[in-house]
Amino acid sequence: MKTKDFQTQLRETGCYRSPKGCGRHPLPPFLATPLFSMFMAEIFVRGNIHSRRPGFMEKEWSEFGLRVVSLIERIGGSVEIEGFGEIKNLNTPVVWACNHVSALETYLLPPILMSWPGLIIVLKESLAHYPCFGAVVRAVSPIRVQRNNPIEDLRKVLNDGTAGIRAGRSALIFPQGTRYRQFDPASFNTLAAKLALHAKVPVVPIAVSTDFLRIGRKHRDLGATVHPASPVRISCGPVIPCDLKQSEIQNRCLDFITSKLAQWETADGLQLLESKPAEIKSGTMLEA
Repeated sequence: MKTKDFQTQLRETGCYRSPKGCGRHPLPPFLATPLFSMFMAEIFVRGNIHSRRPGFMEKEWSEFGLRVVSLIERIGGSVEIEGFGEIKNLNTPVVWACNHVSALETYLLPPILMSWPGLIIVLKESLAHYPCFGAVVRAVSPIRVQRNNPIEDLRKVLNDGTAGIRAGRSALIFPQGTRYRQFDPASFNTLAAKLALHAKVPVVPIAVSTDFLRIGRKHRDLGATVHPASPVRISCGPVIPCDLKQSEIQNRCLDFITSKLAQWETADGLQLLESKPAEIKSGTMLEA
C-alpha cells in the first residue's frame, strides 16, 4: 500500500488491518529475528540516504515507517490500528501520549500520526547518534532530551513543544522515557499532561502492544528478538480536553491505556501489564 492511500484510509475509516492471511503462519523467532534485522538494515540505509534530501520530514518520514509495516507482514506478523475515527475531524494540534514497549512505536507512529499534518516527537539525545537511524532522527528535528537533568528536560519540552504546537504540529511523547515489555502505570510520567496544559491543547492517549519486537536482556537493540505470533496493535483513545486538572488528564490517559492492554492480554495470551507496581526511579523524566 502506498503511503498516501494508507493515510487516506486512516483519515476516512480510523483503522487499518493487515490483509487477510497475515499473522496466520508466523515464522518462528529463530528465523524471523535475522530476517527482520537484515531487512531493517536495508530500510535504515535507505532512510539515511533519503534523510539528506529536502522534504524528508513531510513525505519520506512516513514512507520509512510504512516500509516497517510491510516488513512485519512479510515475515508473518500482523498489524492492527484502530480508534482514529474519533479524531478524524480534529482541527487543532494535540499532545499524543503513548506507552513505550519497543522501538517499533518510533517507526510506526509517524506514518499514522502524519495522516494529520504536522508532527514533532520527543526523543532521547542518544538516538540521534545511532548508525544510519541517527540521520533519520536528526532529519525530523525532534525535541532531544538528555535524560540526566529532569528539570532541564522539562523546560526544553515545554518551550520547544509549545513552539512546535503553535506552528501547527502535534507533539508525540513517550512518558515512560524508556521501553518496558509490561506496562506499569507508575512508570508513566505527567510530561504529556504538563505540555498540554502549558500549550493549552488536548491530550490524546495511544495504547500500543508491540511485543512482536522484544528488547534484548543485555542490550536493548542488539539483543532484540522478533516474535511474529504476537500481533502489533495500536489504538487511539479519546480526546482529553486541556481544561481539566493535570491529575484528571493523567488518570484518563492511564485508564485508556491499561484497559486496552487488559483487553489485548485476553485476546493474545500475553502479559502486557506489570503484575507488581514498580517504584518511580529517581533521575528520570518521571520527576520532571
